[in-house]
Amino acid sequence: MDSLETDDQLTIVNRSLEYQISKKLIRKIPYFENLLSLDLKEAKENKVDLDFDSKAFKSIFNWIEIGCILMEMDCVINLSNIADYFGITDGLIDDCFTFFHDNFSIEHLPVIIPQVTSTSNLINSGALNAFICRYFLKIVNTPTWLDYPVETVGYICVLDLMVHSEFQVFDAIMRWVNFTADFRKCYLKELLKFVRLCHLEDKDLSKIKENEAVSSSDFEPELCSRNNCNCGIDRTKQGYFIVIDGLRDKNLRVKVLDGDFFPFINQVMQSDESLPLNIFHGKHFSDIPFHSGRKMVRIDWKQNKYRLFDFSTYKSYYHKIHRCIFDEQEGSNVATRQSCASSYDVYEGSLLETAEKFILVRNEEFDFRCLNNPSIQDVNYYFELNYKLTYMATILDNNIYMLTHSFEFFQFNIDGNLEFKKIALPRLRNKFKFSNLLLTSKQADDDRVIFIDRTTKDIVCFNVNTQRLKSIGRIIDCKSKSTDGQKESNALLTFTFGFVSTDSINLCLERKLTQ
Repeated sequence: MDSLETDDQLTIVNRSLEYQISKKLIRKIPYFENLLSLDLKEAKENKVDLDFDSKAFKSIFNWIEIGCILMEMDCVINLSNIADYFGITDGLIDDCFTFFHDNFSIEHLPVIIPQVTSTSNLINSGALNAFICRYFLKIVNTPTWLDYPVETVGYICVLDLMVHSEFQVFDAIMRWVNFTADFRKCYLKELLKFVRLCHLEDKDLSKIKENEAVSSSDFEPELCSRNNCNCGIDRTKQGYFIVIDGLRDKNLRVKVLDGDFFPFINQVMQSDESLPLNIFHGKHFSDIPFHSGRKMVRIDWKQNKYRLFDFSTYKSYYHKIHRCIFDEQEGSNVATRQSCASSYDVYEGSLLETAEKFILVRNEEFDFRCLNNPSIQDVNYYFELNYKLTYMATILDNNIYMLTHSFEFFQFNIDGNLEFKKIALPRLRNKFKFSNLLLTSKQADDDRVIFIDRTTKDIVCFNVNTQRLKSIGRIIDCKSKSTDGQKESNALLTFTFGFVSTDSINLCLERKLTQ
């Protein structure tokens, strides 16, 4: 190659690979146009050294030379980052964004996790981790979890996962190890370090100590000293009761209560229809289903914003969750001949959430139907509303609790082919109006099903062990002490259970100290 040809070529060295490209062609890229226009060493030597992911850079180079590119999940984030770094503005980054969000599923986590950083395009580590933490128990109950490499399992288990018990993290690790025990048992000791032993109940710690595989792994379960705990936050303390009041100016007052109904967060949220509808969002967001699994509210705790998902939007949201987590995994469909409906108020559904799965319950004219992790087709067919509310439902552990508009109260066992019993609660009928009631519960590890009157805000609990009702108290709002200038609440929109990350709680508490 003569000197004239050499002067017209730029040599690009990216890690171990070297590329030759026409300066005229490469100048179409803003980064290289600026580099070659300045009196820099690279321009004089016709050579530039870069350090990008090899596969992503090769794709970018082909796109510059040929005008065509093959997008794949194992490099699409790196590809977008390089395009952004080079200042490419012809729609490539938008194409990367669309491809990623149209195709992501949890099976891609092993190739997505190495690409994300706190500032990466398409999705950053904060948003990805928030998704994993929120849906951890659903992810580990899929066949996909069993196929993850150990690096992915370790990355996930160290996060601030939203669990009801640390034993659930231990159980997820053991199921992964036991899937191919001969090969994976060598990883057990290291993975068990991600179980936060100090936050285990005594009975669960005993189970771990007595586990044969744990004993043979040379892992010694040891608790931290009280004054020097290295276990991190208590991951089991991220489930709360959420009270939401509607204000007269479309704002919402959101209160967060602990398991004993003690309030410690009280924030006013502004409506923002620009909040994203996709399944990924920032680490200070919460998605709270309510109205017996027929609506959802997305809350941005950092910006004090919210967006309501009505029935159809929540339905679409589930479509995305199902495709992303469950995909082609088969659900189950069970029906019992006991219907809770009358002939004129049939065919109404609720999409309820348990720790490990979603459950679609449907009240029909002659049947009560329950679908575990329903397919998109099932949701489209069975999940519909009636012209009026005919029942409300909640799930606690392995039971669905349903109250009909005629105050018939049912308990259906999810794992027992919907074995059911009808529970008489005459006191409830005598004291409350159905249209004023809300019904909720924790997802697990509790003995209470909770009723609250939307007008008086009286709280009544049904104890699932004693099968008795008990009055708990009344929520009172302080009308004379309003520091935010908001108008009096119109009505109690919901009283429900939901997950709020410790990061979000700490953010709100720190903000309260400065107000």
